Amino acid sequence: MFSVVQNIPGKLFLTLSLLTGLVSAFVNPIMIYFLVEELQTEPMYIGVYTASLTISGLIISQWLGTMADKGFSSRKMYLLATSGMVLALLVYSQTTSFIVVVLAGISLMALGNAAMPQMLTISRQWADNNKVNVGSFNGQIRACISLAWMIGPPFGYMLVSAYGFTSSFLVAIFFGVVSLLFVIFLVPEQSIKRVKNQQEEQIKIPLSFWFLTIAVILGSTSNIIYSSSLPLYTIKELGLPGYVPGLLMGIVACIEIPIMLFSSKLSKKIAKKTLMMSGFCFAMFFYLGIYHASQLWQFIVLQLANAVFYGFYAGLGLTLLQEQLPTRIGFTSAVYSNAIKIGLMFGSTATGIIAQYVNFQSANLAAAAVALLALIVMLMFSSLKIKEQHKT
Repeated sequence: MFSVVQNIPGKLFLTLSLLTGLVSAFVNPIMIYFLVEELQTEPMYIGVYTASLTISGLIISQWLGTMADKGFSSRKMYLLATSGMVLALLVYSQTTSFIVVVLAGISLMALGNAAMPQMLTISRQWADNNKVNVGSFNGQIRACISLAWMIGPPFGYMLVSAYGFTSSFLVAIFFGVVSLLFVIFLVPEQSIKRVKNQQEEQIKIPLSFWFLTIAVILGSTSNIIYSSSLPLYTIKELGLPGYVPGLLMGIVACIEIPIMLFSSKLSKKIAKKTLMMSGFCFAMFFYLGIYHASQLWQFIVLQLANAVFYGFYAGLGLTLLQEQLPTRIGFTSAVYSNAIKIGLMFGSTATGIIAQYVNFQSANLAAAAVALLALIVMLMFSSLKIKEQHKT
């Protein structure tokens, strides 16, 4: 499928990223819709679920990421995290209680959220051991995740429309179990270099790293504000068919895959930070366009701008973060995944508040403002990085 990884082990990790992505792709896009439509939750309480899940997930996944850098098996931690996700989805599929969903989220899904960073860590360990081009390989990993999102949301919304929310949860459970079996029987342990001494473990993290992390959080926040408001905006406020949100998510995932793969090649000529900044410019254009759109064809055409934004943002963000701390891959992978989850928490909470007091359409203006803030933070990151390089 991808030219950089020709041997079987490399394709195994690409397949694993696809399977892991499919579990999330059949669940995350419908969760806000599930909370509001199925559980009859007030929009402002959406933040209660996302905040509780995110905070507990941050603690767990960051701790597991640190353990991976110390030499603990990321493969075993992936199995543990995926098992937690499967159990949480079993609970979601059998209850209509908001409290039960929140408790399952804190205790089980929070553990499950560590599956993605552990998958990224295992994959990066393999890439380092086999001396492949890390930038291209990360782009391929992200492309496989986008492929999952090209499949999951359209079919997820079709299942919800035809059979209810439980059907989409059960499909996600199926892919979770397949992921577990895939890792148990096919994915080998990766040899890793343990931290040699305390000084290396406690290497000072530059301020620029945290500004880049903030930019990743803001990029995720803007994306989640849009995607969280999309189902209820298009279905409830515009009266479009129920399959439209999944269709749009599938279209953008399809377009962004070649952009992600191309971004790693383009980054050899243009700096990654410059490409990410241009991505945020496309994001602002996209969200403002969505705010004014009212016809299905307008939503479809605008997905090209969304694909460019997310292709650059997701295709290069992980690699750019890992380049800042090359000896702490587990830590940076966890930081990246947690930044995405913090954005999920902020974005979902903001969407609920805006919808409660204004409407879902106005959420897109907030998404555009957040994208502008992300662009400003990236400029600050670039300035700090230059100053830090001059000091060294």
